[in-house]
Amino acid sequence: MKNKINSTEAVQSTSDSQNSTYYDFMALLFFCCYLVIDFLPDFKSIEIIGTQFFYLAVLNCVIAVYLFKNPLLLSQNLFGGLKKDWIFRSYAVFLFFCGITLFIANNISISIVSFVDLLVVLSMFLNLYALFYKRLYLVYKLCFIIAISVFLQTSLEFFQLIKHAKTSNIFNAIDILKGNTGNINVYAASLSIKIPFILIGLTHYSKFKKVFFALSLFLATLTIFFISARAAYISMFFTFVAYVVYYIKSNRITKSTITNVLFIVIPIFLSFIITNTVFSSNQGTGRFQSVGNRVTQIVNTKDASNNARLTYWKTALTIIQKNPVMGVGIGNWKLESLPYESKYIDDAFSSSHTHNDFLEITTETGVFNGLVYLFLFGLLVLTNLKKVLKKEKSTTKTIALLTLLMVISYGIDAFFNFPLYRSTMQFSFAILLAFTLLNDPEQVIEEQTEESNSNKKSILPLGLITLAAITIYFTFVILRAYQLEYKIKYSTVTSTEIAERMPKFPNVGIYAESYPEYLAIAYFKENNYIKATQYFNVAKSINPYLGVPDWYLHRIEKSKGNIDDAYKYAKIAFYTRPRNSNYFLDAINMASKKKDTVEILKIHNLFSSYRNMASNWKNSSSALYNSNYKIKNIIQFVDKGLLSFPKDTSLLKRKKILTERLTGVKNSDNILPEDPAVAPSTEKNYMVDAKKMGDQNQFEKAIELYKKAFEQSPEKRVILQDIGVCYYKMNKPDSAVKYLKQTLGDANLEPGKTEYLLAGCYFNLKDKENGCKYLTIASDKKFPNTEPLLNQLCK
Repeated sequence: MKNKINSTEAVQSTSDSQNSTYYDFMALLFFCCYLVIDFLPDFKSIEIIGTQFFYLAVLNCVIAVYLFKNPLLLSQNLFGGLKKDWIFRSYAVFLFFCGITLFIANNISISIVSFVDLLVVLSMFLNLYALFYKRLYLVYKLCFIIAISVFLQTSLEFFQLIKHAKTSNIFNAIDILKGNTGNINVYAASLSIKIPFILIGLTHYSKFKKVFFALSLFLATLTIFFISARAAYISMFFTFVAYVVYYIKSNRITKSTITNVLFIVIPIFLSFIITNTVFSSNQGTGRFQSVGNRVTQIVNTKDASNNARLTYWKTALTIIQKNPVMGVGIGNWKLESLPYESKYIDDAFSSSHTHNDFLEITTETGVFNGLVYLFLFGLLVLTNLKKVLKKEKSTTKTIALLTLLMVISYGIDAFFNFPLYRSTMQFSFAILLAFTLLNDPEQVIEEQTEESNSNKKSILPLGLITLAAITIYFTFVILRAYQLEYKIKYSTVTSTEIAERMPKFPNVGIYAESYPEYLAIAYFKENNYIKATQYFNVAKSINPYLGVPDWYLHRIEKSKGNIDDAYKYAKIAFYTRPRNSNYFLDAINMASKKKDTVEILKIHNLFSSYRNMASNWKNSSSALYNSNYKIKNIIQFVDKGLLSFPKDTSLLKRKKILTERLTGVKNSDNILPEDPAVAPSTEKNYMVDAKKMGDQNQFEKAIELYKKAFEQSPEKRVILQDIGVCYYKMNKPDSAVKYLKQTLGDANLEPGKTEYLLAGCYFNLKDKENGCKYLTIASDKKFPNTEPLLNQLCK
């Protein structure tokens, strides 16, 4: 009888061992599947996060089904312990208040998108918690998997960099280093937060594996140094110093210890030297001058990106003061910040994020929830730090160090950027949260003393499946919306197609433009003004803060000859976004038609208070002249402009002509002759008519008229620029480039404008290399709006 019992126990032991090996393999396999997000194509989504979050939702569901089919993985108290943990309680409270704001948000659609992303991350965390329950001994294998992932990521990017560097400036080539994150700063942060895994693996393994970890470390640090992302610099520096100090203090000084430290230091040193050599040999400037110079920019208050962040943060504090209890609704920063941004962001651009997750959460969900979110990070740091400071060496201590470095790296990025809405960073967040909660030997010992009902299927996997299924639906709808936005931005799409694919949510795209606005613009281009007007009014009810619908309504009424209504909408658009150059020009043009000199001066003064350019004074003086303003007063107006721009030739010429007219020298034209569109009367007709055709979107006719005007005045290369604009609006960027390149270097044209237009053409051609090249030149020439766009598309 005794032998039978022993035989039974032996069979059971073998079965448990086989199950454990299988479960270990599946946990590692699913972990690899999560890492696939760093290699997914975008599937023509305007943002890669659309594809990534949908993939994560599907993967979460697959894992939940796997857990349901394998009840042995789920002990009776698997998730029961979470209820008592203050870290999980804080996380749950944070999510609860984020969800509550769905009911108070001005735009519920945007809130749903953001909250669904948070639910995807919750599902991912719970799955990781279940998969690695009592399996943290796999941490070193996870380190090796992540090292492989980093090696593949960086190798592929450097292959592309070398390929582009052969035909382009090295710094334009570096600008493509963004991995599969859509943003170079996010890419740098995603690499930085993986470095703790590499360091732990490097000091654990030996021989060829140690060399491989060192190679992955070298490629990761070289990439971060090349990208010159300052937040990643800070977190990377802290990670290296903290880990080396910890490692030396935790081990006796032996040959092995010194070797491991050298394997860490040498890759970092080499990447630092290579980066500075490349930057200096190619005469890099700005962020590419040197690593040291880039570090000093962290505290440089004159740095443009620093100033932009500070301005966003001030806006956040203002909104928080007005909405301290519940905030404006999760995700609603994108809209609610726009009225404030109209004072410091040019044209129709927007920030999309606060560039500080802690402030953004407080802005969107209230002061209490902002403190809860901050408290969560404080608990994560203290919990792991307490375990790290224990004297005895153990796997628990190693994992605590890993998660401590991860949470600090994440926290630094959260202070300067927006990892809360980036899927690759959220995967790292789910890991550090799950591993922190699992890294508790006392909980495991306590559970082993309890009876287990692991052979019974738990309802918990059913809950996980339900949660994942819900997020699959919503992330799929969001992905389809992002794919429509991609098509609208980068190809020709009719109003019929947009109407058929109009998403129920989100009703606002990535850059705060509403989808009904896209449909209205399509109707406008098709001259269907009735439908266009209808949907522009819908767009205004969703996002009234960009002024685009009113600007188009102005153009519609103008084409109908309704000057009063056209004037009304032009003013609404301008005062909504008083830094928008198009709105400024159209507003003073309509004021000129109404002979409203008081309004012309009011519009000019407001626009110039934000963007004082010589062209402002030239355009406004023309509007005043066409409004029969006294020439003596116009001369005084131009004199004020010359105080700011004393050497501007166009203003000096303007004053000379006005002075001559004041003394009796007159021209038969009703406009000042030096304006580009006016000189001889024959040319004037062609140019005016061409502009009219352009306003009516009859670009082919406009091009014919522009070409006739150019035959008469080939010295006016601004006409070629106008032709290029027409071709661009006809979605023929190749033809646009042909004409625009003929105007490069023309001193008579507005500095940077041609380069700005060329950048738009190349981006439309999906040639980011040349797009960023010309956008950089336009930015160097101080052309309006280029810097935010450069940061958005090329940094």
